[in-house]
Amino acid sequence: MSATSKHPAQPLHPDVAAVLDGLDASDRPVESARVLPPQAYMSAAFHEFEMAAVYMRSWLSVGRVQQIPDPGDYLALTLADEPILVVRGDDGEIRALSALCRHRGHTLKEECQGNTRTFTCPYHRWTYGLGGEFIGAPHMGQTASLDTLKREAALPQLKVELWHGFIFVHFDPAARPLAPTLAKLEPYMAGYDLDNMVTIAPEVTAEPVPWNWKMLLENYIEPYHTQFVHPIIHDFAPSTGVEFDPWRGPDDNVIVRYVPFLERDGSLTENGWAAPALFPIIEGLSEKQRNRVGFGMVPPNMNIIFMPDMLCYGLVFPQGPTSLKVGGGLFTAGGWCMPKSTVALPDFHERTKRMMEGSRQLGEQDTTVNLAMQRAKFSRFAPRGRFSYLEETLSDFNRWLAVRYRAEAERRGYAMASVAEAAE
Repeated sequence: MSATSKHPAQPLHPDVAAVLDGLDASDRPVESARVLPPQAYMSAAFHEFEMAAVYMRSWLSVGRVQQIPDPGDYLALTLADEPILVVRGDDGEIRALSALCRHRGHTLKEECQGNTRTFTCPYHRWTYGLGGEFIGAPHMGQTASLDTLKREAALPQLKVELWHGFIFVHFDPAARPLAPTLAKLEPYMAGYDLDNMVTIAPEVTAEPVPWNWKMLLENYIEPYHTQFVHPIIHDFAPSTGVEFDPWRGPDDNVIVRYVPFLERDGSLTENGWAAPALFPIIEGLSEKQRNRVGFGMVPPNMNIIFMPDMLCYGLVFPQGPTSLKVGGGLFTAGGWCMPKSTVALPDFHERTKRMMEGSRQLGEQDTTVNLAMQRAKFSRFAPRGRFSYLEETLSDFNRWLAVRYRAEAERRGYAMASVAEAAE
């Protein structure tokens, strides 16, 4: 069934229609699923639809509580073109606020972090408290009273939820709780005492990388490519030993798999995945955890790597249909949760340099692939191929996306078939 618009006020762009019309073939188990239509990776019109469908309707990770431990500490970042502030208030609570001044919309802070008592707009000096409350503005008394501005000009708040010390925000104030949708990750989190670990924040790329945000996550989460793209440096964690955690339906907000090591207590080293690990093994991990590496994803913008010597996380920030910024997750330095004793090692920084050499080698190989994959999406012959059984995580990701694409289509009044309807 073709996607059509029931509301002339919101015309259906051909690129959006192409993805919605092709969605049924992608929204299936790995045995029969196909790659998403190419417009999903390169169309500006579809990117606008997708940001509304996915980023404005999902829990988004913005960092960890250790990054803002004291009252007045804040992070300023941009999510899907929306500047926000993540702030620790005087009451100890963490809040997420729009970073746009309620006067004419200048950003209060942008892409930075620090400590402050107030947020003051650099344009006309409108000032706000740590909770987003309006405090004052010069030369406004003749047009609006202070009481009026206090009622009208508070910074909008986003919904916030903390999970194992990770800070998540949601643009929808009616969003359902996050934690129940992450139940599948709980066994992987066992033994990682994150509250007592040190967080080394991810270093976000200064310039965007030139491929679609989904492409980066797809390359990260599937093990099919590792023996071919990463020979030798990934052989210690062979893809043929992968175990997938099955898709649990529309309320499942986790995609995860793990691969075994050839030897106990391995991790990422300057030689790729190898043993022994560069850092001390985390006390309390199970024998199973010491013999494997887990790759998890909380879509749309966080990945987690479960290693015997650390927990590593990364954050993804789309910049457009064919560009994104990324931080941590072994894409860049940081995004590391480690025991205090590990960070206190006298040669800690030397060890991290060695680890990042292994990351650099993996990253260069993946970059070549991602660039070629992005170019291919513009071809008239761009395929919608079948998946290998080793790409089960990709069909899971498709199904996660399909739930959100269909919901946005319904909100916009686009008529389309569900998988069940298409099968009838």
